Amino acid sequence: MPENRVISHAFVLPDRNFHEWLAVLRPYLEKFERVAVARSPAGNNLNRFRNVTAVDAPLTWWKDSALTHIRRIYPSVVMVDVIDVETPEALAPILRRRIENDDRYGEREDDPQHIFQRFVIEWPTSARPIAALARFNADDDRGALHRSLDILTHEDAEILCAAAGRVTAVGDSVKVESLVDNERWITTYEGLKNRHVALGDEVELGQVIARAAGDVLGIIVQQPPNGGMRLLGLENVVNPRDAIYIPQFRVRPLVDNLRVRKLPSAHASIIGHVFSWHLLEPQEHHGRAIEKVGVEGSWLKVSSVSGIEGYTAAWYLRATTLEEGQEAFPGVNPIGVNLDVYHPKGKPPAVRLGELGWVRFGYNVSQWRGSEDIAAAFQRYAPYVEAYREAGYRVIFTTSHQTYGEAKAEFSPWSQMTDTKWRLLIGRFADMMERIAAQWAERELVNAWQIWNEPDSLSAVASVPLSADNYGIMFDQVYRAIRSADSGVHIVTAGFNSGPQRGSAYARRMLQVMGDDIRPDGLAFHPYGRGVSGHPYYSMFGHIDESVWAYSSVLPDKPLWITEWGVLDRPNDNPANIARYATDMIRYLKRQYPGRIAALIWYAWAQGMHNGFGLVDRAGNPRPPLTERFLSA
Repeated sequence: MPENRVISHAFVLPDRNFHEWLAVLRPYLEKFERVAVARSPAGNNLNRFRNVTAVDAPLTWWKDSALTHIRRIYPSVVMVDVIDVETPEALAPILRRRIENDDRYGEREDDPQHIFQRFVIEWPTSARPIAALARFNADDDRGALHRSLDILTHEDAEILCAAAGRVTAVGDSVKVESLVDNERWITTYEGLKNRHVALGDEVELGQVIARAAGDVLGIIVQQPPNGGMRLLGLENVVNPRDAIYIPQFRVRPLVDNLRVRKLPSAHASIIGHVFSWHLLEPQEHHGRAIEKVGVEGSWLKVSSVSGIEGYTAAWYLRATTLEEGQEAFPGVNPIGVNLDVYHPKGKPPAVRLGELGWVRFGYNVSQWRGSEDIAAAFQRYAPYVEAYREAGYRVIFTTSHQTYGEAKAEFSPWSQMTDTKWRLLIGRFADMMERIAAQWAERELVNAWQIWNEPDSLSAVASVPLSADNYGIMFDQVYRAIRSADSGVHIVTAGFNSGPQRGSAYARRMLQVMGDDIRPDGLAFHPYGRGVSGHPYYSMFGHIDESVWAYSSVLPDKPLWITEWGVLDRPNDNPANIARYATDMIRYLKRQYPGRIAALIWYAWAQGMHNGFGLVDRAGNPRPPLTERFLSA
């Protein structure tokens, strides 16, 4: 599946005769992916794009100059690619050459100059969160002068080259000189140790140049020979804020139900609300936005994925980037299905799974008799996992009492388990999981491990429940065991199934018990009996929003995993009704919470796999229209 990348390139066409221009552009759009087409600059916020290709036709731009217009109105645009033509016919041969040369911006044709770069500095530390500590200040009336922008870092964090160039000084600080469109810029990094560069080195954007000596990194920008001002013994000093550009820049609310207002005032009308799991796109220059975030009384203009655009209180925001968002597997369809290696129809050929992204198995070592033969279990699952991974599907294993504990005399009956017994089981379980994870890590076949199943359950039907305190201890120890064997796999919680209120409270408590250095890679839950409006038989417990909101508020910066959902105990219902319920749920979650749900896994593939409504019948035959619609969702 294609990678879900952010669009960073806009192609602006004149409004007059737009469809003629667009017809000429279509071959270019087929050649180059991720291009947003803007119909004239009027009414389009080009600040959200890093690069803009602009047709410089008459009566389109301010002062008939695309470059002047963009530099004045859209300060966040970094590169401007100007195509100076007056008609669609004149544009056609230029685009043909770019297509033939695989040259998106016409960089091979640099005479006359049509590509114009703006000097920018990207965020220069690996430390998070993104935050400004002290502003540049060149105004005597505002207090003590300050020649740098001071930003938050952490001792020993990597200090990254924020603008490519040549190292011109190395000492207590590092200076890098950049040449952008024949203009000189010098970026100075203060507060360093363990410098990794030498005088005269050519350094690339993002290259590690040093380590942070403390929690403050000072950035000074100069523009010799005639830019800026003299300040505290330095010549040509300019405000670093105005050069900041952060790819995929976003802000996240620190509270839920944060108001979005029409104007930047607490007295302005409310036009919507945003929540702690939302990633909002700032609609202001990145540097100015950074200076506002976290500052009492400041307001920032933002937009949400649901289309809300307005101002919100910046002191309730945290700066981040889209890559730090919830999407664990960019470009992977989150829809999947639960399979079963023991069921005669529960392990279909991969070709039957259509456009799904995930398969999930319960990891049964015990064989219902207390077996601890992990080698036999590996051999049992490996052929199927290899086939599904080769076909492009992601694999999640869920562990449970059937991984370890089942049919062990010291743990029977489960209803009489004590804290002491749980500690004994947890230690043995963690030891087994370290060895199991090592088996799979060598093959790089497993994408995620789920620790236990429905521990908060109110009834022990398909699970063995335990207290939140004991589950916190279990997750901590088993997480460490798996991570010691596999540094790359995702490790998520068991699927909580006791409802959004009780389940989220259980999750909060288990997190309190765990070590501060351990956090799940996601929270999982099983929202049986929940869905969207219009399905009372299958959403009898309420709307899916309630679950998403409740669990999202527990770990706002982690994705949610719905590792089981579907229809239970209604095997004779009309598959057409199930299809409508399922597809409406899928469409809603994808539209309302893009990237928030890492996996959305139906229970189950085949009728007869416990009590779930199967996508196929007991003989493995499709159940129209459910099967086709689900597999293409």
